[in-house]
Amino acid sequence: MTAGVPAGRAGRERDPFGLPSGTTARFVLLITAVTTASATLVNSVSSTVLTSVEPRQMLAYYQCATRATQDAARARSAHPGSGASAFVFDCHDPRAGTAWAVTATATALLLLSVGCVYVCLPAWRSRRRGYRELTGVPELSAYLEELTRTTGLYPRVTFLAEPLEPSIDALAFGRARRRQVVLSGGLMALFARDRDAFRSVVLHELAHIRNRDLDVAFLTLIVWRMSGPPLLSFAVLAVPGSLAVLAVPGSLVAGPELAAANLTHAVRIGLLAVLAAFLKNSVLRSRELHADARVRSWEGSADSLLRLFRSYGLPSAPRSSWRSALLRVHPTAAQREGALRDERLLDRAGFWDFCAVGATAAFLYDFLELGPIGGGSQTGTGTEALATALASALLVGATGTALWRGSAWAAGTVDPARIRNAGLGLALGAGVLHLLSPTGASSAAMLGGRGVTLIIPYATLVGLSGLATAGWLAAVARSWTALPDRWRRPRLMAAAVLGASAAGLAPAFDYLMQLPPLTLYAASFLFPDTPGALVFVSDFVTLSVGVAASALTPLTVAAVLIPIAGQYVAGRAARGRPATGFGPLQPTAGPLVRLGVPVGLAAAGMGVLMALLGVFSFWGMILVICAAQIGAALWATRDYAPLPVVRGLLAAYGSGALALLGWFLLMKMFGSCALGAGTCAALPSPEDIFLGLTLPSPGALAACAVHAGLRTLVPRPAGQSPRGGGRRGPGRAAMTRKATAFPGW
Repeated sequence: MTAGVPAGRAGRERDPFGLPSGTTARFVLLITAVTTASATLVNSVSSTVLTSVEPRQMLAYYQCATRATQDAARARSAHPGSGASAFVFDCHDPRAGTAWAVTATATALLLLSVGCVYVCLPAWRSRRRGYRELTGVPELSAYLEELTRTTGLYPRVTFLAEPLEPSIDALAFGRARRRQVVLSGGLMALFARDRDAFRSVVLHELAHIRNRDLDVAFLTLIVWRMSGPPLLSFAVLAVPGSLAVLAVPGSLVAGPELAAANLTHAVRIGLLAVLAAFLKNSVLRSRELHADARVRSWEGSADSLLRLFRSYGLPSAPRSSWRSALLRVHPTAAQREGALRDERLLDRAGFWDFCAVGATAAFLYDFLELGPIGGGSQTGTGTEALATALASALLVGATGTALWRGSAWAAGTVDPARIRNAGLGLALGAGVLHLLSPTGASSAAMLGGRGVTLIIPYATLVGLSGLATAGWLAAVARSWTALPDRWRRPRLMAAAVLGASAAGLAPAFDYLMQLPPLTLYAASFLFPDTPGALVFVSDFVTLSVGVAASALTPLTVAAVLIPIAGQYVAGRAARGRPATGFGPLQPTAGPLVRLGVPVGLAAAGMGVLMALLGVFSFWGMILVICAAQIGAALWATRDYAPLPVVRGLLAAYGSGALALLGWFLLMKMFGSCALGAGTCAALPSPEDIFLGLTLPSPGALAACAVHAGLRTLVPRPAGQSPRGGGRRGPGRAAMTRKATAFPGW
């Protein structure tokens, strides 16, 4: 064999980014989804059956909760301005005494059974299929030994034979440290007839071992076959039963609240199981494409594989045209040939992959937030923090890895359609699974359905948030793409960047998940006669100001600093000297404009002028600052600006902070020094500084959304030169074209 790339370097040259492959990322997501869904069933069974909790006890608990909620709602409706009718929830959940040991033991047994099947499966398969050791063919054995030596796998591979199988086929299997490749009788006959084709087939199986995807593939199949059918069966059986209970008023088995919770829980389990099935198929298809890419790197070209496909076909490739691409476990011949010609297709995650990411993150959040047994009886600060951290890490890690690897293959650009698919997929998965939360359905049934119309504005908000998250992660990928080939530990660097991104996103993610229950209870206790959609909009605006310091300010800071830091470090590494300014040499918009300083000072002066003229009002000042933030974002990026929406967010936040701090300072100086109202103070107080740095965050994010929308509606043509008299640096047009690859970002 003539290897075009040494075995030790093949992985790094094929994967310049050093991140986990798309196959591994999908596998981790699949394991998380199926394990979490299975844990809900295990914990539900262990908390009711194994601890002798009777259905009547559960029914009494839900009836008590219903009466307490309805009494509180009626009291608030009768006395809307009174604070005496506080909501006291003193009902006892019979599952609250469930021991952790029961659920932990049941979950451990499930994982142990998966491990036992993984260890025993290779030997069972060899006995069942009648595989034999490859003996009596010294020329073939010597050739296979030479192949394994050249690929760097010798002596970790054992070759077996299936002489009674006439087709041309091979299979790599086995557990860790005991890898095996079985050759069919038809393939062994091909050794004498067409040695080049034989070599390509064997190299493909060795590539699976070299890519370390055998454990991924077999664990994927084991986990799905052990958990997928039970999850689907539960959904199929539970949905009709819950509907039957809801159709019978005054049921003695369960009340409408418990039936609504069971119905939504069953629907969520079924949806997650279907998404997991699609994800399982995507894992199996992706590993085949990566094995072909490894063979291409070994051979130096794709000619041998293309000749193999055209001469002998693909027995494993689907031939049915009616079969959906989501149901195939092997890629088609056209897909394999396309991936060999264009390596960017290797890790291209589809819409349903991102939908599975969002659904799994929302499901994991709901499961962990409610404690080990659900029902909210174990909810606390610890469970909420754990749920937020793990769900955010999963969402950012899976989405960021997919977009980052795509950016690495495409030399710093990501297809805008891919960003839209990622954003909409995340939004659909997370929004649907979270709105189908059993606690939300139970609460809606308790409250008589009031506030359900919040679904419309909440779905819109989740959709915009998904698009913004995908676009921002693509911007992060773009800014950090040039560094891994210069970094000694690219995986560590990528993990650190994505970890920081998840930390900045986590508080805002928790706030987004908490909005539906907060609005639902507000619609019942505070505004029972107001449509839920209007209550949601009002609560969203009010609560956004309240959580500006804890949720939105960390999001704003992370959204600005992470991509700009990557661009600065990458530019400094490329030029070998410190970067100057924010963009190319002598940009039209200077640093002060990019930071929103002129607009912020103008807004502060406008606030003082309004106070002097006697027309000042709180909402009037808010409108002035919001208008200033939008204007600052548009002004800062009116010409060429790398990462334009991130720069716009920086200008919006800077102008808002400067406007508030300047207004506080000017009003204090005018009132205390000029009018003599108190001691003359020239510096703002710590409280003023805190408010000035946190309150601009909601307005900055709103201005960023307006700015991104305007850029999407009026995109700049590729290669258009910026206006103004700034001197152009070398490669300015190319940099402009590169910037337009991220519309809005």
